[in-house]
This record gives sequence, structure tokens and C-alpha cells, in this order.
Amino acid sequence: MMTFRRGHISERGFSMKNGKRIAALVVLSMLAGMVYLIPYLRFTFYDQMASALGLTDVQMGTIGSIYGVLSVVGYLPAGFLAEKYSARNLLFISSVGMLAATVWYAFFPGFVALCIIHGLFGIFSIVTFWSAYLKAVRNLGSESEQARLYGSSEAIRGIGQAVVSFICLAIMGSALQAALSFRLVIILNGVVFAILAIAVLIVLPKEEKTGSAKDKGQSESLLKTAAEMLKSKSVWICIFIIFCGFMVWTTSNSYMGTFCTRVLNISEELSSTLSIIRSYVIVLLAGLIGGVIMDKFKTKGMGLMVFFFAEFLAVLGVLFTENLVFVCIAVTIILGFFVNVIKATYWSAMGEAGIPREKTGMATGFISVLGFVPEIFASPVISRFISHGESIGNISWGFNAMLIWLAAWAALGILSAFILKKNTVKSDEQEASC
Repeated sequence: MMTFRRGHISERGFSMKNGKRIAALVVLSMLAGMVYLIPYLRFTFYDQMASALGLTDVQMGTIGSIYGVLSVVGYLPAGFLAEKYSARNLLFISSVGMLAATVWYAFFPGFVALCIIHGLFGIFSIVTFWSAYLKAVRNLGSESEQARLYGSSEAIRGIGQAVVSFICLAIMGSALQAALSFRLVIILNGVVFAILAIAVLIVLPKEEKTGSAKDKGQSESLLKTAAEMLKSKSVWICIFIIFCGFMVWTTSNSYMGTFCTRVLNISEELSSTLSIIRSYVIVLLAGLIGGVIMDKFKTKGMGLMVFFFAEFLAVLGVLFTENLVFVCIAVTIILGFFVNVIKATYWSAMGEAGIPREKTGMATGFISVLGFVPEIFASPVISRFISHGESIGNISWGFNAMLIWLAAWAALGILSAFILKKNTVKSDEQEASC
């Protein structure tokens, strides 16, 4: 089985002055937030969007499906492009592409055109963006800084989304007609993309060519790239970690709000307030604080083991405090912190898993294809748990099953982090003997 060897790489990516690094991280993170904000406007403004565009529920679902399919299939070519081309150029293309599609969107075209627009959103938010973004963030710092970089990026991304989302909410809540309000929301997103496109060219550093496939003029096919990834133990370790981390994050974020409403019997208003805290405040704290803490550990494997174990204990805390409402609410917030720390920092494991920087593009594309699979099947599984609980007249049964599910994946996360730790130790020993 092939394992990538971590070669000696240029320090250029992280020899930038600190101010320039911070500026680059802010631009990257803001763009990461924006490319996923406008495709999901239907989540926040479903009724307003359907009314303004004259769409039926079926048509709204179709638009969402088109974006979803292109997003999933786009991860692998995203990795290929990030490996072959400059991350700076790809991110500029993403910015301009999202801007162009957004401008078209603002004209309220017909249903077929809207399907094409959301297909373009899928291309420019994944194919030309995702792996290039991860590669650019990784190249801003050394391996000892990776958790702080990815954690800070997640925090900044959340702040940017929150600010723009609240402005959009204020526009939609104004006295303007619904259609005009929704058009202004789209235009606001377009203006932000225009600013970010310029910022990408000004702030992000140009990449120097290295001894990679670009210099040798080689052009690997996606099939060959996938075959290489399939043979890499390093890639599979990262897939295992991210699969577990994303599973606990998506399950917790999707259902903890309705758990508080339906099991703890708190008001919808309080539940919404708690959801806002989890969506913005906790993400900010988890990204900043969690990233710093993660980098304090001797290995990322040890750090992830600790946070997966803490998440496991928090799940048990929720399970056994359902009759103590305010205690249980507090534990759900603590749980939200731990799952967001894991999500904010799991990409920082690439270096210790043995994936060299020159393989970041291809590796992140392949890892994402499989690591984000929980997005497809987690909701159907949990919804069936809840439905069964309702059918037997015991709603707590369904949510308890969900909590056991979370605990099981946390336990597997501990195992994945342990494997990473063992692999890191083994790699260090091998390098020491060279």
C-alpha cells in the first residue's frame, strides 16, 4: 500500500509578513462563506424566493437537487484543478463566476435559466473553489500552525456569513415589496463577490512553480488521480477522520434545535435563539479557541482524540440530563462547541497523516468525495429514528437513538484519531532513521 512521504518543501507559503497572511486568510475565509451563502438562500428565505421567482415547491426542490448533485460530483475535479493550476487563479475564477451567475440571477429569469444558474453555483463553489481554498489556507502556515489557520478560517467565515445574512434579513424585513427585497438581497451578494474578486488578485500571493507535475508537463487523468488516492494510507486516514467529524457535526447541527423544542419542551423562540448561538457564536469560539488548543498538542491525532472523547461525554450528558432542562440546554451548547472544534480543525491533520503540500489539491478532492458522504444519508437515518419514536408515541425514543448514534460516531472518531496518532509516530520514527 502506498503512503505519501512528506518531502522537504519551500517555506515561501508561510514566509509572508504576518499582516499579509492575516489579510489573505480573511479574504479566503470571506469568499468561503459567500460562495455557499447565495446557493442556500432558499433555506432562509424559502417563501420569499418562491413568491418572487414564481416557483412551485417541486421547482424549488429541483433547483436544490441540481446544486446538490453538482456539488457532490465536483469534489474530485476540484482536487485535480487545484493540483494543476494556481489556487489564486482558481479562486479568482470562482469569484468572477459567482458574480456573473448572481447578476443573471438578479434579473429573475425563467425556471430553466434558474436551474442553469444553480448549476453554475455548484461549479464555481466546488469545482474551481473547494480544493483551491483548502490548499491556499494550508500554504499560509507551517504544519505547527495548521489547526489555528483552519480554525480561524472557519471563525472568519462564520462572521462574514452572519454579517451578510443579518443585512439580508434586514432588507427582507423592510417595507419594500417582497420581489424587490429579494432582488436587493441578490444584488448585495453580487457586490460582495465583486469586492472579493478584486481582493483575491490584490491580497493572495502568486505561487511559484515547483518540481510538480506542472513543471514536467504531465497531465494526469482524473481516473489515474483517483487510483493514486485509493492506494494512499494517508488519504484514507484523513477520510476516516473527516467522515466521523462531519457526521457528528451535521447530525448535531441539524437536529439539536428540534430536540430542544420537542423533547425539552422549550419555546420555539428560545430554541431559535439557541440555534443562532450555535450557528454563529459557538462557531466563532470553536474556530479561534479550538484551533489554538489543537496546535498545543504534540500531535493532531492526540488533540482530535481528546475532542472526540469530549464530544462523546457531552452526548452522554445530553442523554442523561433530559429531565433537567436548563442543565441539558447548557450541555447541548457545550456539545456544539466540541463538534465545531472538530469540524474547524480536522483538515489540519493532512500533514501528520503524511500528505505533502504538493499533493494537497488532489488529496482534498478525493477526501471530500467520501468524507462528506454523511450529508447524503445522515438526515434520512435520523428522520426515521424520530418518525419511529412518534409512531410508538414516544418521541424521546427517536432522539435517544440519535444520541446513541452520535456517541457511536464519536467513538469511531476516537479510533480514527488514534490511527492518525500512531501513523504520525511511525512516520516520525521513519524520518528520524533516514
